[in-house]
Amino acid sequence: MRKDITEQFTDWKSALEKFQQNVKKDIEEIRSQKDEIQRIKQDILDNLEKGRYIRDDNRIIISAPEIIIGNVDKSGILWGGGSKVVIRATNIDLEGVGTGTSGIGSIVSRAPSIRQIAVDPGKDGIEQVVKPISEIVSQAQNIVLRGENADDYFPQSSLSNSGSGIHLSTNGQISIDATLPCDTLSESLEQEEKALNTHINDLNQTASQAKSTVASLVSHMNELIEKDTLNSSEIETRTNFLDIDELHYEFQQTTSTLYNALTHYFNSLSLLAESNRQLAAVKEQKEAAKQLKSSFKEQTTDTFISLRSENISLTSTDGDGNLRTNDGAGIGLAGKEISLTSYGNDGALIKDSGIYMGSQDVEINTANPKIADKNTDLPAEGSVRVVSKAIQVEAVDYETKDDKTEEKSLTKEGSFTLRAEKINLNATDTEGKATGTIAANAKTVEVKAMDVDKEKRTDKELAAGSSLLLLAEKVYAGARDKKTRSKSVQVASDKVGLFGDTTVELQQDGKAILQLSGGDAALSGSKTTLYGEMTSQGKSTFKSDVTAGTVEMKNLKVDSSFKTPYTTEGISVPGAPSTAKLSAKLSEEELKSNNG
Repeated sequence: MRKDITEQFTDWKSALEKFQQNVKKDIEEIRSQKDEIQRIKQDILDNLEKGRYIRDDNRIIISAPEIIIGNVDKSGILWGGGSKVVIRATNIDLEGVGTGTSGIGSIVSRAPSIRQIAVDPGKDGIEQVVKPISEIVSQAQNIVLRGENADDYFPQSSLSNSGSGIHLSTNGQISIDATLPCDTLSESLEQEEKALNTHINDLNQTASQAKSTVASLVSHMNELIEKDTLNSSEIETRTNFLDIDELHYEFQQTTSTLYNALTHYFNSLSLLAESNRQLAAVKEQKEAAKQLKSSFKEQTTDTFISLRSENISLTSTDGDGNLRTNDGAGIGLAGKEISLTSYGNDGALIKDSGIYMGSQDVEINTANPKIADKNTDLPAEGSVRVVSKAIQVEAVDYETKDDKTEEKSLTKEGSFTLRAEKINLNATDTEGKATGTIAANAKTVEVKAMDVDKEKRTDKELAAGSSLLLLAEKVYAGARDKKTRSKSVQVASDKVGLFGDTTVELQQDGKAILQLSGGDAALSGSKTTLYGEMTSQGKSTFKSDVTAGTVEMKNLKVDSSFKTPYTTEGISVPGAPSTAKLSAKLSEEELKSNNG
């Protein structure tokens, strides 16, 4: 038995105890202590000759047409039980080289679980340190990523993809997520912190137990060294041969067990140091999440997804290429601002550009749901603004013939409804001047203020207190010009008022029939007939003959003659027929319409 190996084990134990006291130090100190422990471990391995170690300071080449590395038998079949192959280096290259100029090399990785994590694992492979250049880069003419929900076997046909590019597909779900969480991040970090604390407590117990086991084994090994006095001379050696052999066998077994115990102790401390480092990082991230929470909703998170291509298509289809029409199928867009534009790089509209929406039902809705228990209130809030040079809303059927689309007919029972508490049709310029035109054209045009049936929306009764105003510098009713005239105009109401500050005139065939002007009233016609009782409150002058059946008067004054069938006073001269005519003050004007 050798005392030097015992001293090495003791040095290893002391180094591990020192390491245990510094498991919360920074990564540089942790790695420095690991290097010292690994040096001691290497010296012990050299003395124990445990395992097989092949090394060359320059290069080792393993060459054969086929090379199998692993826990396999001579036929290359994996032995039963667990096994592990680790390739550890600063740089690792896997190169699949084709044979000749036309050959194709390949690299195939197959396992139930394959993970690529861009972290620094450290010299012992236990660490997970994220470096500034943490990246995974894949480059090829053709990249296929397929998520297949399959049992027992993945069909190889699903991996086919013609042409170059990236083909990302699945028969399950694809999630492209560029988001920065806040509340959920805090919750997940809280759970991560709890899990790490539990794991660290377990590792502390494991390390303490391992330390105790190592101390016991070192003590036992020292006892064996002290007993190694049975071969102080050749006679004692021959005499105590069996005891010496048994003692050496026990020493060999103890050193092997001690090596395994120290290795377990070291691994426990390495895991403990890494867990402490991760816990410190989680705490820093947790504190950053708390600071983020105060401004999370107001400030941008700077997350971004960019889809760029000459042609981008979003379709709701199945794996056979058919558009899905079942409930739940569709495409959803949600966000504070959603922009669909056709602006060029210069910021101007692209010539002949367009945005098209076609569906059986199209709804633009600014209702703001307010949920209370099982009820939802949907008040219409916000606004909808349409800005364009020409805005057209139609209920028209079209048809395409010879690649030309033309109007066919008005859509049967088509309708257009404007419904609001206030509706304003306004054709004014930026200075507030009315410069444009508003036209309503239909076979039947109704402008009314009526209450309607709640369900059918049909007329019910006049709205109480309602009013209708037609107001313009000139108001035309019944005729646009001498050719375009109404057959009849009807005005009917409980009360009809006609108010003209200067003149009110009724004409027929261009002649004034009734004229109200300057407080005077004039009635004219080839013949004028008055029916019913008539009372004249003021002075009446007749400038031509008057014929009456019976005239009853209090006084009669005759200037020149008076004649009855029975008496004659003076000379009766017939009056001359009146030639006076009522002159028209107004003339009919034509409306110059912008609508034909």
